[in-house]
Amino acid sequence: MTDAGPSSASGIFASLSNRDYTLLWWSGLVAFLAVGMQILARGWLAIQLTDSNSSFALVLLAFGIGMVTVTPFGGVAADRFPRRALIVGSHVSLTLSAFWLGIMVVLGLEQFWMLLVASVIQGSSFAFMGPARIAMTGEVVERELLSNAISLTQLTVASSQTVGPALAGVLADTPGFGLAGVYLLSAGLTAVGTIPVLMLPKSRPKQREAHSPIEEIVEGVAYVARQPYLRVVVISTALMLLVAMPYLAFLPKFTESVFGVGALWLGVLQGANALGGTVTALQVARMRDNALLWRLRVFSLGVVAAGVAALAITPNHLVALPVLFVLGGAATTFQTANMSMSLLLAEPVYHGRVQSLVMIAFSAQSLVAFPLGALADQIGLREMHGYMAAATVLVVVWSVLAGRQARRLTEAARAQAPAGG
Repeated sequence: MTDAGPSSASGIFASLSNRDYTLLWWSGLVAFLAVGMQILARGWLAIQLTDSNSSFALVLLAFGIGMVTVTPFGGVAADRFPRRALIVGSHVSLTLSAFWLGIMVVLGLEQFWMLLVASVIQGSSFAFMGPARIAMTGEVVERELLSNAISLTQLTVASSQTVGPALAGVLADTPGFGLAGVYLLSAGLTAVGTIPVLMLPKSRPKQREAHSPIEEIVEGVAYVARQPYLRVVVISTALMLLVAMPYLAFLPKFTESVFGVGALWLGVLQGANALGGTVTALQVARMRDNALLWRLRVFSLGVVAAGVAALAITPNHLVALPVLFVLGGAATTFQTANMSMSLLLAEPVYHGRVQSLVMIAFSAQSLVAFPLGALADQIGLREMHGYMAAATVLVVVWSVLAGRQARRLTEAARAQAPAGG
């Protein structure tokens, strides 16, 4: 990896000097706040309706199915169609699904199948919104500020997930508001988050030879496979999301059945996790050294493994607060570094499809949550987290070895370039 070149802008919020990115950033801040609220609402409603690890995991599975099946096409769409339109359409879908669930809870008609349907709709919406948002960031921000812009984007995710779950936990326990109010407020926030996107200029990705969506998906996978460093980034992100990040999906059940506390403390614990992410995102936003960013991703992955192991033996919710703070910070650092590197390493014409590959892994963690939920029912939540920590250690080892191999392959290719050119 090479160091980044000098930038004319500096500071934590350098990318916000760009008007278009600022609009995209504010939109994300509001929309992700709504998402953070729904994370708690979805988990708590599932527990109220079923009181089962497996049934709760089934809700995550439904969300994952929507994302896994649609995300490859979302990546192709982000490389082919106007990204602004894709983001707006996704916001509309998220707004309507949250509004529907809120009305059902108000009327006392909520059923478990409704939660499943809404999860599929929301997962499919994210499948289009995610690649489009990240690819649009690469479109409107100067290359030397991409790492800063991605860090600030992750800051909106982390900070909104600090406020979102905590706010949802308080509101869910508030008489006269409850889960219905949480869903309806979430719908309203998502709608408001659409306004800044509508203020962005219309744009269309560069014209290129048209292929079928399947051919373009295959082309994107082949492109990643040919790039040594990019391949390591995408695969390590996928493995981390699959074996470590499900800890967050099971936090509602951990809070209720292991720690024996309610929705308010669930919001506080999720807030501690996201607060750690907020703090580290601010620090990563300062970085302009890509070589340091590359090393930081490996270190932070090791901290994630230690954090999941610590969570497995945490005695109560009070001790869990600092554990989740550190764990959330390390997870955000790893994901921010990898997302930044993926944009820097990939050609712009592939940005949407590369991000869709990362998002497939993100959605696949919802799929693995179902068998993990069944495993937790058999051996216990603490024991399951112990196995997750061990698997994450293996990912750390692989990431180090694969990174060294990528460096050797890249150096060999550079050595052969003059003779071949």
